[in-house]
Amino acid sequence: MAKKKVRNLEGIVCLSLAAFLIYMMGTQGMRIYRQKQELNQLQTTVVDLKKHKDKLSDEVKNLKDDDYVIRYARENYIFSKDGEDVVKLPESKK
Repeated sequence: MAKKKVRNLEGIVCLSLAAFLIYMMGTQGMRIYRQKQELNQLQTTVVDLKKHKDKLSDEVKNLKDDDYVIRYARENYIFSKDGEDVVKLPESKK
């Protein structure tokens, strides 16, 4: 009888340990999965930010050129030369 109780206790301990290990592996697996998703999202954000930074760098470079600044002001802010009349036409709908 005593051996049977010890074997039952050993079985319960082994099952409990196995259940605990499976639970821990599952939670760690879920944590790793979420971190990989977050990493992918952050890598996409980094790529987008680098593209935006390159655009801004090009814009800064262009804004240092006087001809570009004048052309930009004429196109976007209806800037005119002396004695010049500016007429803005409505955009056509297609």
